[in-house]
Amino acid sequence: MSITLSSANLAVLDENFSLPSKTSDLNNPDVKVDFEGRNAVTIRNWSTVSETDYVRSGVNRFGALNELQGGTQTLTLSQDKGATWSIDHGNMIDTDNTAEASTTIDRQIRLVAVPNVDIYNLGIIQAYAVANSQTTTNGLSSSDAFSDFLVQTAALTDALVPEDGRIVYMTATTYNLLRLDSAFTKACDDSYKNLQTGTVTMVNGVEVRVVPTSYLVANTGYLFTHKSALKPVSKIQMARVLTEQRGIDGSICEYRRYHDFFILNKKGVANRAHMTA
Repeated sequence: MSITLSSANLAVLDENFSLPSKTSDLNNPDVKVDFEGRNAVTIRNWSTVSETDYVRSGVNRFGALNELQGGTQTLTLSQDKGATWSIDHGNMIDTDNTAEASTTIDRQIRLVAVPNVDIYNLGIIQAYAVANSQTTTNGLSSSDAFSDFLVQTAALTDALVPEDGRIVYMTATTYNLLRLDSAFTKACDDSYKNLQTGTVTMVNGVEVRVVPTSYLVANTGYLFTHKSALKPVSKIQMARVLTEQRGIDGSICEYRRYHDFFILNKKGVANRAHMTA
């Protein structure tokens, strides 16, 4: 691609719009995992036993004795991404030094890395909901969008998912349908609005987050989750500028991110998707 060299004062940059991460706070802090020296970690989980009527005679007064059953879940890092680009010294000085290396790295992270991580994380949540039959399908309109929203929150309650920490992701189009329902607007608590996370309101204990359509799988109406059901892991976040490299008069920029996003099996019931088709 050709580069337009400066013929006048073009030192002012026209930067792209960008969004902060919409999933960076999705994390269960009580689950400690150490990936130092390894790319996989196995965690344990335990079952429960059913209650029975206590009897006041005999040798099995508490019921039949069964050994407690346990299981494991292995978390394996799968996302190892990187990028590199060069900035010729001549191009930099002939464009008013607007291609300064550290600035280009910041731009790459804002416009590429951050949205790609969000899209991957939300895709993991949606895929889990589909794989575990935690989905519903129904077209949304202004007359039924809120009732379908409430169906999902009821399912979360039936699954014993705590109210505190519930989050729903949706597109602006879906949110507009909700706003046309007076019952929804009456239930809103806009004091929870947070531009950093994309939270626009709180409804029935659920943080409502609006994201670009491209962040969600096609035909997603609602994507529900809970912060405690999720475990992000970031092992490498590296960015550097190389100078005085053989074969180029200029700088070489490189960055790498080695990460993943996991659903904790025992809390996976918190992930639900309402599809419109």
